[in-house]
Amino acid sequence: MQKTSSEVLVDTLVKAGVKYVFGIPGHTCLGIVEALRTNPEIEFITVRHEETAALMASAYAKLTDKLGVCLTIAGPGATNLMTGLYDAKMDRAPVLAITGQVEQRFIGRDMLQEIDQHSLFASVSLYNKVISTSGETAEITLLAIKNALVHRGVSHLGIPVDLQKAKTYHQAKSLDGRLPAPRIRPPSSLCKQAAKIIDAAKRPMIIVGWGARHAKDQFTTFAEKIGAPIVTTFKAKGLVSEFHPQSAGVLGYVGWGSARELAKAADTLIVLGSSSSILTGIPQNKTLLQIDLDPLMIGKHFPVTLGLWGSVQDTLPELSKRVRKRDNTPTLNKIQSVKAQYLKKIEEQTSSDAVPIHPARVLKALQKVLPKDAIVTIDVGDNSFWFGKYFQSAGQRLLFSGYLFTMGFGFAGALAAAFAEPQRKVVALSGDGAFAQLMGDFTTAVKYNKPLVVLVYNNSEYSLITHEQKQEGYPPDSTSLLNPSFADFAVSCGGLGYTVRHPDELESSIQEALDSGKPAVVDIFTDPKKFWMDRPQKL
Repeated sequence: MQKTSSEVLVDTLVKAGVKYVFGIPGHTCLGIVEALRTNPEIEFITVRHEETAALMASAYAKLTDKLGVCLTIAGPGATNLMTGLYDAKMDRAPVLAITGQVEQRFIGRDMLQEIDQHSLFASVSLYNKVISTSGETAEITLLAIKNALVHRGVSHLGIPVDLQKAKTYHQAKSLDGRLPAPRIRPPSSLCKQAAKIIDAAKRPMIIVGWGARHAKDQFTTFAEKIGAPIVTTFKAKGLVSEFHPQSAGVLGYVGWGSARELAKAADTLIVLGSSSSILTGIPQNKTLLQIDLDPLMIGKHFPVTLGLWGSVQDTLPELSKRVRKRDNTPTLNKIQSVKAQYLKKIEEQTSSDAVPIHPARVLKALQKVLPKDAIVTIDVGDNSFWFGKYFQSAGQRLLFSGYLFTMGFGFAGALAAAFAEPQRKVVALSGDGAFAQLMGDFTTAVKYNKPLVVLVYNNSEYSLITHEQKQEGYPPDSTSLLNPSFADFAVSCGGLGYTVRHPDELESSIQEALDSGKPAVVDIFTDPKKFWMDRPQKL
């Protein structure tokens, strides 16, 4: 039976396990929108801005390790996807962007909304094709999906509006038998060499990165056996509970003093799935073992003593068989001591009763009421750094824009998380500047009844930029903001809104928002003068 190219494309997405496509309908993608409407196994989620759609696709992919998909029209719709797609590219999230295009006979003739989309997507995508015949739709779509999943990045498909309606006898194709095994482990000889290095260490430490997210049981068991503290990168915060006796918190500029102190004292660092960004600040004057599924991550910024190419969840059991078991008591005592000192140091900020509200005080309130299985998305700005340093995670899942560090991700990520994990509580932490960029899509949360909660740090300022200007010796300029009432805005959209001006209102407002079962904004008036760093410094 013949089907349109659009139907074949959508059927192929369904066979690949895609449940949602995020985007905006328009003239040059209507054939695909119709195919989505008539397929009961997939849903088209209409948003208010294409940047939201692309950021949602990226966040969905980061959270689920499945393909995130966004769809829009030719021209301005395509250009609006770029920020979200670069977020996916730089954070290695598998995303497929589908764009309509003008009719084939008009391509190259400067028609309305016709741009050179192939060149536009060339720098952001690792697979970038225009479907030119209906018979190739299934195979090209499958290759786009495969490239995104295997290479963990962005694929782009353009499909002219006339081809979307063209009929073909070629049917959708499945990924069965088309994907390699995603897990490998290094040879035994290298595992033996690594075990010798670990056994010779006096003060080993484990640094857990995002690439170790599928190996929680393995790295905690391994840490207990070799008597090593566990620290995480900022991106991996929450992969191990920071209440766990082996945990010393987040390492780096936006991390915990306890983690830095233990890293400084360690003689051997075992780095699991980390890209070693400058914010993590991994000490280089140590014996360094690195395990990563991506060989290009090994020694990416500086040489390591030994690099093991393999998936963390398959490599650690091999190492565990070979290393000697140590008495863990001295390590646990040291971790608890330095962690207690750090938590005591920040107690003044987290318990502050000052008005305007100290940003750290928000996190203490959130920590008390947030379920352990919740998802937290954070935006760019002071709020993200406060979270890294002052929130003690009980294992909540964290999502943010890692390498692009783009404003707007916090809310868009929360919206995607609400679709991906509807049974879990979802909280977005956002500054007033970042939330305002995409807050029009709060109506999307209301429309689809996604009960996420947005905590807005409202200080009427791009406060991080103000502090950066001061660090550079410039007078603060152009950073003040004129804000609406974010709580009233949420109510006007059909959601709930809470205004918080005093610290003693925080817990009850956040708890009520979490329990409401509705999309909610908690508008929190915070002090812009407070800075997340202990002392000003350049990164």
